[in-house]
Amino acid sequence: MLNYQKMEDEIEELHENHTFIFMEKPQVAMKKPILLLKRDLTKPILQALDRIEKIRQRKANNVDSIILEGLFVLAVSSFENSLNDTLRILLLNIPQKLDIKSENITKKDLIEGSPLKQAVENRIVAISYKSLQEMLNLFVEITGINESTVAENEMNELLEIKATRNLLIHNNLVENSIYNQTSGPNRRSPVGIERKLVIDQDYLYQALSLLRDLLRRLECELSRKYIHYTKIRAIKALFNYVFQTPVMVFENEFEVDITKDTIGLIKSSDRKKSLSSSERFYYDIWIAHSHGNKFELESGKFFSISDKDKFAYFIKNINLLMP
Repeated sequence: MLNYQKMEDEIEELHENHTFIFMEKPQVAMKKPILLLKRDLTKPILQALDRIEKIRQRKANNVDSIILEGLFVLAVSSFENSLNDTLRILLLNIPQKLDIKSENITKKDLIEGSPLKQAVENRIVAISYKSLQEMLNLFVEITGINESTVAENEMNELLEIKATRNLLIHNNLVENSIYNQTSGPNRRSPVGIERKLVIDQDYLYQALSLLRDLLRRLECELSRKYIHYTKIRAIKALFNYVFQTPVMVFENEFEVDITKDTIGLIKSSDRKKSLSSSERFYYDIWIAHSHGNKFELESGKFFSISDKDKFAYFIKNINLLMP
């Protein structure tokens, strides 16, 4: 892996020794590639599934109402957060799915910050304040998965679960009009003179089972929808973006293992001798990071970087090349 602080020091030293890196006027910019990985997209849901399984195991050994209620809140939050985190990853990687016209970006964020990140975060926050039904509908719409992923009866169960969670947080499980209005057709009846709902082992088990089943289904749908977003595909897309020359063809430069989704050995080639100084510079950085080959800036050479935006994008995403 490259040591970029060392690289910057070497560049400064080489400048003193008459080695120069020029930033020329950029050419017509090529559209940035989509570098989304399916495994990154499904990671939040898999993490939520793991957490819910751990909650299920703890539930079996507890009858204390405080513990059961705490586990219930954690499970619901894990479910919702996994949806938001998945959307955040998707929108940051495919911003075309973001309705940018509806997002308010401050002048400061536009000038000094990261407008895309702020727009995505604004969108995620707005979604998180919606009802669980609206949140799931937007999740299905934005990700493009099957609209029938969540059945009507499951949605009704979710409405009641979310209403119970809110009642626990805001009214100590004592029945109120808000619960009655938001719990849907599966509304539960309170017990006792205090008119409180109960979160016992049976209720928690049913809630965990539903959340687990839905997360598994969502993960399957996402994996099916984004099956082609592999690491090889992303690396090839980055390669074609960085090396916009017919001299460099991805398949001619590297061995690939489609089954393991990995890049293998470098193929023997003299093609790099035909590269421009900036392309050779990019190539040396690429190989140093992907295969651990030694990379040094040679004194007395001129490096011409014609597209600063491309160089910045390359460095920003260079960890994609890690084995």
